Amino acid sequence: MSSTVSYAQGQALQVLSFEVGAQTYCVPVSAVREIRGVTPPTPLPEAPPYVRGVINLRGQVMPVIDLSWRLGKGAAQDGARQVIIVVENQNDVAGLLVDAVCDSFTVEAEHINAPPPLGDGEDSPLVSAVITSGEGDMTVLLAVSRILPERQVALAA
Repeated sequence: MSSTVSYAQGQALQVLSFEVGAQTYCVPVSAVREIRGVTPPTPLPEAPPYVRGVINLRGQVMPVIDLSWRLGKGAAQDGARQVIIVVENQNDVAGLLVDAVCDSFTVEAEHINAPPPLGDGEDSPLVSAVITSGEGDMTVLLAVSRILPERQVALAA
């Protein structure tokens, strides 16, 4: 499994699309380890509000991120189609709680656009690119490396 979750400009990219609220987002397929059903996470004290808690995935404890909350849309509402998309970035693994998975498809390079600057000339830190289609639809490509919680380095006692 590749740990590279970014894309090289000028190259096609295979993505997995999913819904969060009424909007469709995607991540590179190279960042996706698996898609699994929702498992109730164990809450952690003092975790960021978008971290629902942790689950045990075959012996590996990983955080579950409420992607709706992380994207500034408020807490996700429980639904029958909700799933956890397990993503990885280098040595970090996390589950993204999404409303539904849509599709996996390849995007040609000419349809991958840099995100527009927001406010003071800065890009959205969670957006890697905006994907356009021939029908005028747009899908936001999320930056997996920036969605995952920052790893705190534990000090040896």
